[in-house]
Amino acid sequence: MNGIVAAEVDSRGLRLFLHDGETFCVKERPFVPFCLLDAAAEIPENCTVQELSGSGKFCRMALFDSLESYENLCGGLKKEPGAMVLRELSQQALSITGERLFQAMEFADLRIMAFSVEENDGSVAAVTVADTGGNQEVFSGDEVEVIRQFADRVKSFDPDVLTGFNCCREDLPLLVKRAKKHKLALDCGRDGDTFAARQSRYSAGEKQYSYQRFSLKGRHVADMLHLLQFYDAAHRDLEDITLDAAREYFDIPSGTAAQIILKLVNILLPAYFYRTRELPLGFQDCLLRGSGSALDALLIAGYLERKWAIPLPEAPRPYAGAMAGMENSGVFHHVRHCDVRSLYPSLLLALGQAPARDEANVFLPLLNKLREFRLAAKDQAKTLPPGREKQQAEALQSSFKILINSFYGYLGFAQGCFNDYALAEKITAAGRELLGKLVQTLLDHGAAVIEMDTDGIYFQNSESEEATVDAALQKVLPPGITLEFDAVYPAMYSYKAKNYALLKSDGSVSLTGAALKSRALEPFQRKFIMEVVSAALHDEPHRAAEIYENMREAISSRTIPLEELAKSEVLSDSPENYRRKLVSGSGRRSAAYELALASDKNYRAGDRVKFYVTGSKAKVPVTGNSTLLENAPADCRNENTAYYLAKLESLAEAFGVNS
Repeated sequence: MNGIVAAEVDSRGLRLFLHDGETFCVKERPFVPFCLLDAAAEIPENCTVQELSGSGKFCRMALFDSLESYENLCGGLKKEPGAMVLRELSQQALSITGERLFQAMEFADLRIMAFSVEENDGSVAAVTVADTGGNQEVFSGDEVEVIRQFADRVKSFDPDVLTGFNCCREDLPLLVKRAKKHKLALDCGRDGDTFAARQSRYSAGEKQYSYQRFSLKGRHVADMLHLLQFYDAAHRDLEDITLDAAREYFDIPSGTAAQIILKLVNILLPAYFYRTRELPLGFQDCLLRGSGSALDALLIAGYLERKWAIPLPEAPRPYAGAMAGMENSGVFHHVRHCDVRSLYPSLLLALGQAPARDEANVFLPLLNKLREFRLAAKDQAKTLPPGREKQQAEALQSSFKILINSFYGYLGFAQGCFNDYALAEKITAAGRELLGKLVQTLLDHGAAVIEMDTDGIYFQNSESEEATVDAALQKVLPPGITLEFDAVYPAMYSYKAKNYALLKSDGSVSLTGAALKSRALEPFQRKFIMEVVSAALHDEPHRAAEIYENMREAISSRTIPLEELAKSEVLSDSPENYRRKLVSGSGRRSAAYELALASDKNYRAGDRVKFYVTGSKAKVPVTGNSTLLENAPADCRNENTAYYLAKLESLAEAFGVNS
């Protein structure tokens, strides 16, 4: 193994940081920044120009004579319609050279240090560290010594990745601030550099978050809070986005905060590591960029390597989506699930369809390569015994799955240089047609179709007919398309389209869909739904009325834990920005923000606010009739029981529970 663990661009050119597990070295290569220009754009000073092949808008590459020249003009170039600038210098370098981080490495080769800072009255009271070398330590006592010991530990262990939980908003700003106060050099970079920071944003699901992006030359900063938010946006079943909630959810043994973070790293980070091996991006960009943006970077790199012009994105427009629907509701037993392997990517390959502006023929060969890698890794993961190799294969196939599935989504990505809405429409139409044929085949053979969504079908048929049904379904498939029968469930509860629950063979129940597990629901509502649905799946529907009565009594008597009534919201914007928007007339009133503004605590964007409703009437506006959970009076309960009873009754009615 001789892997590139970091790539930096400075006045010396491209600097590649490499290690082979024992020795470490830095290799320097010539590199100057560039921008892309259209045919009419004025050539910046101190540049030489290379013409690019093809008819794409950005048909010239302007190469600057120095990093200084580039930085002096970069800000203005970004605003020019005739110029295209890749913001991150590491992306420019990796795109041109074809190098990728972590090539020839496995995740276990990565040197990782987790840390957690304990604050006391605005000062650093202690820092806990744990690393992949098996070292664990707590630095406490004098603040100056704690900060110095932390920096020394980073330099002595020499990690590739420095990670924490919410470290970009709390731990690192505090460390940097206190080090500056004491005039300490927090020189943790591989060149003796200190932390650099800038304001940035990222998206997790439908929400956007502001944060301070910290960087450290020769290393990577990874905040596990971000990855936990991404995980929750996909799965929607975490009770809260906290380290304690993650520890409980992933069944991580108790330990110091740094030890728990390091365990979380081993769960969440591997897929991103393997993704980084394919993308012309730094590790932090691979963590935080969406799949459309990541694929755009990969396609642009393919064009730049070939010296080919880059087109402009198509203007966005709506188009028909995938087939989804519920055919039957209620409880079903012995439910099977079949899934078309990578339906949309497979259709793109089977039809030989690439975006109209992919003149250099990069899209389909890249998709085919990644798909073959993913299927090989998936098949390998199935055959390997439990252990590190199996985990690596699973992480690898998961990473490739995300990448190849993004090829279809990219067609409708508004910022994608090679997007193609007509092709997106054609592929979804082909997908709907194929799924329709599969459904009709199931119905023709007497199966009950319960739920269908994009590329999968839940259905029920007699066990004696399984072989016949499976063979009939395979006949429907065109060449290049594969159908997997990937699971059988003892029972399924179908509520409405895209909202269902599955009883697994181990007795656990998983919920899918916002109507069953949305975080907009208070905890008592989610608990009620889980208990009622579980009773139905276990053929105990009579228990639903008992569940309802018990919860109604607990709310009425105020014996239900107040935490189960509290709504939890994340502030996607700062309270100050919320106030400004209200004043300007562009914002809407929000209970969470009003409570944050009135609180003594300094709430910021990204903080979670928990509150409950007060008053005595069932119909009250939440804003103006709420209290922060942390401010609940200790001597008496003041929640609005009428409000919560009305919510419970509405929920019981929706799930057909007779009170």
